[in-house]
Amino acid sequence: MKAKRIIGIAVAVLLGLMVLLGILSNFITDYWWFNSQGLSTVFWRSYSAEYTLWMIGFVFFLVFINVNLSISLRSSSNLTADPRFEKLLETFGKFIRYFVYGGAVVLAFIMAGMLSNNWMEFLSFTNAEPYPMSDPIFGKNVGFYIFSLPFIIGVKNWLLGVVIVTFIGTVLVYLIRQGVSFAVGRVSISDKARKHIAILIGVFFLLLAFGYWLDRFDVLYSSRSESYFGAGYTDVFAQIPGAWVMMVVSLLTAVLLVQSLFSKQIKRAGKIIAGFIVLAVLSGAVIPGVIQKFVVNPTEQSKELPYIKNNIAFTRMAYDLTRIVEKEIKPKYDLNYNDITADSATIRNIMLWDYRPLASTLDQLQVIRLYYDFPDVDIDRYRLPDGTYRQVMLGARELNQDKLPANAKTWVNMNLVYTHGYGLGMSPVNVVTEEGLPEFFIKDIPPVSDAGLTVSRPEIYFGEKTTTPVIIDGSIEEFDYPLGDANKMTKYQESAGVGIGSLLRRLVFAMHFGDLNMLISGYMSPQSRILYYRTIQERVRKIAPYLTFDDDPYLVAAYGRLYWIYDAYTTSRMFPYSKPHEDFNYIRNSVKIVIDAYNGETKFYRFNEASDPMIRVYEKIFPDLFSSQEKIPDALRGHIRYPQDLFDIQSSIFETYHMEDPQVFYNKEDLWNIANEKLQESATKMESYYAIMRLPNEPKEEFIQMIPYTPNKRDNMIAWLCARSDGDNYGTMLVYKFPKQDLTYGPMQVSARIDQDPNISQQLTLWNQQGSSVTRGNLLVIPIKEEVMYVQPVYLQATSGKLPELKRVIVSYGNRIAMETSLDQALADVFKKDAVGSVDQTKTSKVQSTPTPSRIVSVSEQAKSAMSHYLRAERAMKEGDWSKYGEELKLLKQELEGLVRSTGK
Repeated sequence: MKAKRIIGIAVAVLLGLMVLLGILSNFITDYWWFNSQGLSTVFWRSYSAEYTLWMIGFVFFLVFINVNLSISLRSSSNLTADPRFEKLLETFGKFIRYFVYGGAVVLAFIMAGMLSNNWMEFLSFTNAEPYPMSDPIFGKNVGFYIFSLPFIIGVKNWLLGVVIVTFIGTVLVYLIRQGVSFAVGRVSISDKARKHIAILIGVFFLLLAFGYWLDRFDVLYSSRSESYFGAGYTDVFAQIPGAWVMMVVSLLTAVLLVQSLFSKQIKRAGKIIAGFIVLAVLSGAVIPGVIQKFVVNPTEQSKELPYIKNNIAFTRMAYDLTRIVEKEIKPKYDLNYNDITADSATIRNIMLWDYRPLASTLDQLQVIRLYYDFPDVDIDRYRLPDGTYRQVMLGARELNQDKLPANAKTWVNMNLVYTHGYGLGMSPVNVVTEEGLPEFFIKDIPPVSDAGLTVSRPEIYFGEKTTTPVIIDGSIEEFDYPLGDANKMTKYQESAGVGIGSLLRRLVFAMHFGDLNMLISGYMSPQSRILYYRTIQERVRKIAPYLTFDDDPYLVAAYGRLYWIYDAYTTSRMFPYSKPHEDFNYIRNSVKIVIDAYNGETKFYRFNEASDPMIRVYEKIFPDLFSSQEKIPDALRGHIRYPQDLFDIQSSIFETYHMEDPQVFYNKEDLWNIANEKLQESATKMESYYAIMRLPNEPKEEFIQMIPYTPNKRDNMIAWLCARSDGDNYGTMLVYKFPKQDLTYGPMQVSARIDQDPNISQQLTLWNQQGSSVTRGNLLVIPIKEEVMYVQPVYLQATSGKLPELKRVIVSYGNRIAMETSLDQALADVFKKDAVGSVDQTKTSKVQSTPTPSRIVSVSEQAKSAMSHYLRAERAMKEGDWSKYGEELKLLKQELEGLVRSTGK
């Protein structure tokens, strides 16, 4: 018997330890992971703040509710003399006590968890930094609203929850103990219960008074007016006084209710509560509504102008629009071919490849095996070894385990063999082969490059598709890449990951991932390590959940390795007077994250430290996490770009908030819209895009992001906005404004002119009827000097295939428009210049053999081009334009000569 008892105890202890280990496995594996990243201090800082708040909340709530429950449990009822009920209470009294106190512990766990959710607000509150401005209504520094107010509101709401839960629990106990009882038409309450409940109600109204004091600040986020955001006349002269009144009323109500209930004046207490509700409705809704309707609305403009001014100033500050520099430009519409040639850097980087057809082309040409994917196509720029500055599109070739054959989806394959993607595809944005396909700077497996770019460490263990944990340094080799009919195998070469070689660690990971094979597999060695949190989105959120992250991390090839660059933002919804965008009204791109695709090393670099107090607060909280932007390696610094999400948000807000005059703003006299373009037969808001170009009056080309604007409900272009990304100009924003009295064609107007051109529409219609479909890419606005021209690529794709080919390029300038087989020829047509030897399509020495767009030649294409020149010549003759007639005949002759050469006759 003794032996059985010992065995039973041992089994019970072992099971208890297993349960405890299961509960703690998430905490343990997170600590191991942070420690492997060299971020153990970040882990402890986060968890210590969270669990400190949890313990405070747990102890406070447990003490508070237990004091109240103990009082109610010890009370004796004076409302019943039924001996059967008294006997029942005596019989089940101990059970009731266990149930009540046990329930209090469960509630304490829940309430403590709710308080601990405010851990980041708590850390921000204790490390607050001032902003260089104060709000115009209360005179408080903006830092109070960003860092202090959220935590104060959170604590206030939690305390209200504590009192409400305690009140409900206390009343329930009194009901059980018959301190409160119900009869037909009446409620009976014992003296002790009445006084106890009165105190709880009094505490509740004291917290309501504090809440009304805080509610004053809500006016800074008022959406009462349809014209602007923030406090207005009604808020300042009705809502704020109403909050003060209700704060005093709440204090008086607390006192009067306690006094009334102590003196058994129940009806009076009911009248006090009814009066409180009436006053709350009057001060919070009725009086402000009356003032808005009868005082403000009849003279809204004069009443609201000072508050509109506040909204404009604070919104522009919150979205960093104050640094946008406005420039006036006046087109002369006299560009000639020499101007185009002089701006060859802009021309040779015009983005003929749209990311959408290129993504499909990458899938067809560079996936290599079915289990690879290109999740995204990114845009970047590279300085090639020959010194040329080229814009490229690139995508990571990631392993998609879901696409493995069904019989290959064994545990060993999924966890130890198929562990990583391999390499990338990189294509210049403007070079096309004879077949209308992209030329590649980097391609194939292993990666090869004709442009002088090398990738010696192409494995991708951390990416956008790496969703499962994998084990490295097992007793079997990993699949590296396909090699003919066989596979190239490999062993991991670096020290990333968390050790999983010991039995204890394997047990912890098996429990954490719910995977018994991690414990029993014979393919692991003492040196084995596990890589988890491999998805870069999950990885950065695990480290810094308080940041907001861009939707588009992008791949960079540098130092022979692959890296991900990820933009992160500091955001807040508490910036006074600032118009909200989604769930925030303040944003700064203050963090750039670099993730090594091979070993997962994740580095956070701070930007905008001087202009963003939020990043300074985060740096105080986590001093070991953020590094200075000066420490970004040189080869990676050249790939830092202005983030698209931020630019899109700013350009959207700027539609309205470029107007700084309150009266103009109120009347919406100069409202802009982001320009529409025609895509797939429907009008769609244009996407911002990256480009290498020379800005007006600037000495050289640079990498920028831009978007055009049109006046509200009109299609002509009024301005275009750009953000610069290169060198010392990084982050500079410029808006180029056209004269309002002159007509500058907008994208929709150009699209309409393209549709109305008989030659273009005839050709596109013909293609759409011959077992193929035509896709027009983004209509690109290309600034040249102080003017703009438009370029749109045209792709042809067989209806049964997924391989779009670039077949035509449309160029529009002023009243001239042309569609040709290459950008060269289209420019030559529009600017009246022979295409032969014209626009420089600069290529590196490594891609000299690659045909440029001007060299897309095939018999059928040349014949079609010859026919188009013949039709133009015929039209020019009918119109009496003999100069155009001569030019077209000359071009027709060149095409015919090309046909003769192509056919060898």
